[in-house]
Amino acid sequence: MTEVTIDRARIHYRTYGSPRPGEPPVVLIHGSTIDGQTDWGHLAPLLARDRLVVVPDCRGHGRSTEGGETYSFARLAADTAALIEALGYQRAHIVGHSNGGNVALVMLVEHPDVVATCVVQAGNAYVSSDLLELEPGKFDPDRVEREDPAWRDEMIRLHGPWHGPEYWRRLLRITVAEIVSEPRYAPDDLARADRPLLVIEGADDSVNATAGHAAFIADHVPAAELWRPDGVNHNVHHERPLEWIERVESFWERRGSPAADAIWRLREERFADQRGTVFELRLREEAGVAALEGTVLDHEGHRAASAALTGFVVEEHVTVLLDDARWALIAPWLSDIRAHPSSRAERLTQALGGEVVRTLDERDGWTRLRLQRDGYVGWAPTRALVPVSEVQAQEVEVTATLRVRADFAEAYRSPQGGLVGRLPFGTRLCALERQGGWSRVGLADGRGWWVRDDALSVAHTGTVDAAAIAGVLARFTRFIGVPYLWGGRTPYGFDCSGLSQALWESLGVIMPRDADQQHDAGEPFSGPTRAGDLLFFKASKTEEGITHVGIALDATHLLHASSAAGGTAVNSLDPRDELYDAALLDRFVAARRVTR
Repeated sequence: MTEVTIDRARIHYRTYGSPRPGEPPVVLIHGSTIDGQTDWGHLAPLLARDRLVVVPDCRGHGRSTEGGETYSFARLAADTAALIEALGYQRAHIVGHSNGGNVALVMLVEHPDVVATCVVQAGNAYVSSDLLELEPGKFDPDRVEREDPAWRDEMIRLHGPWHGPEYWRRLLRITVAEIVSEPRYAPDDLARADRPLLVIEGADDSVNATAGHAAFIADHVPAAELWRPDGVNHNVHHERPLEWIERVESFWERRGSPAADAIWRLREERFADQRGTVFELRLREEAGVAALEGTVLDHEGHRAASAALTGFVVEEHVTVLLDDARWALIAPWLSDIRAHPSSRAERLTQALGGEVVRTLDERDGWTRLRLQRDGYVGWAPTRALVPVSEVQAQEVEVTATLRVRADFAEAYRSPQGGLVGRLPFGTRLCALERQGGWSRVGLADGRGWWVRDDALSVAHTGTVDAAAIAGVLARFTRFIGVPYLWGGRTPYGFDCSGLSQALWESLGVIMPRDADQQHDAGEPFSGPTRAGDLLFFKASKTEEGITHVGIALDATHLLHASSAAGGTAVNSLDPRDELYDAALLDRFVAARRVTR
């Protein structure tokens, strides 16, 4: 145990671990009426495996003296800033819990120069009405002695040897005086706090969650991150210690230095939507050398990263995936595209047999690819791909003029029989020859299968007018009852945006994959909804953001794929209609018109 004198108070602190060159220490600030060891003693040694961790007793707590005055969050923040300077550091990673979280927040706003990063757990930026109502009674010494003697005894044990056996009463009065008066930050105050911030709050925190204190802080501090674990109360670091360590150390790794934070902010501002790009960069700093490592899709991402690091001395080890990307075709008649290289990962979308893709990189039997059709990026089994040259890929795009018009086109080895597969609606095919009502179509691997002509049609290349839209809508209503499938875009199963994408693709219009992307691609219009317009909905009446899309059949009816509706269905937004869906109307956001 060591101490330093700060403004007439002797501030005691413990240290764990050893300093690392160029790495700020971690300072852990405890909550009310306890001391640093009680709050952080179980985690400090684990956090100190490769860094210096400092755990002070705040002024008037544990072995630290009062210094002849009461304390406040502002006073404790100034003490902590002075402690960092006294230890010979310019900055530190600040972590505070409960009242310590308030101290950390005050440091972030009032002492940003000493803050490398900040973690505010169970803190509040303003004094909400529930705190004014509940806290004075909770911290009343007479109530504590009468109803909560265990709390009284803990305070006597932690503070009595240095402050006297009755000090706990004064400590409670001092504590509640600050809780009901500080801090008082408005959104504009928080907007000035431009240091990396992680806000933590248990979703069941009876002190903070009801008033939404964590969300208020995270919403108004620029580029703040928020973690609200379910089933956790006030003391997240005690209830979920290992998960807490993982979250906080990940935060430090991603944002622990100005250069690393610059890359993180760039990703969040320009490359957060990874559906159509790849931006997987991290800044690794070791022995005073900073290196930018990872992969990006194209040179736009690489240039943006280099620009974000202007002024920093950084070695760059960045792979631009499209520089070495190759061409391939989807071999099976249908392949799931996954979010990660695993058959258990989320299905993002599907690729039909013969689709052209760019292969980006490989891992454990999986290939990351970009679909040429809509630019979507995901992972497919490597065995599902047939490598081709760029010339061959372009030839397929030009010569694949047939589309499957049936729900499923049965494919045979010859017109005489030998069933080998069922090609789903929308599959594009190259015709090799025709024979008596049959067409031999080319496969990605060079083989040819025979399909009846009445299951095929020539790809639409004409005008997309009202008659064409009415015709395709009439065909698509036959999919009513097809099961809902997340990521699906065929009659094996559709999701909402997969259904609308498939409909417009049958008219020769390539739409983006997801509902929010389709909303942005459509055109706003005035006047009544007409057939073919896309109707967009949010997840619930209170949530924001586009999550669902339907296709207008007329001014009030829509065709959509919905898990709530049991699959592809027709509903109405007219309360007088027997197909009326009130939940859909509550969630309606906007209509957009597709123009070629």
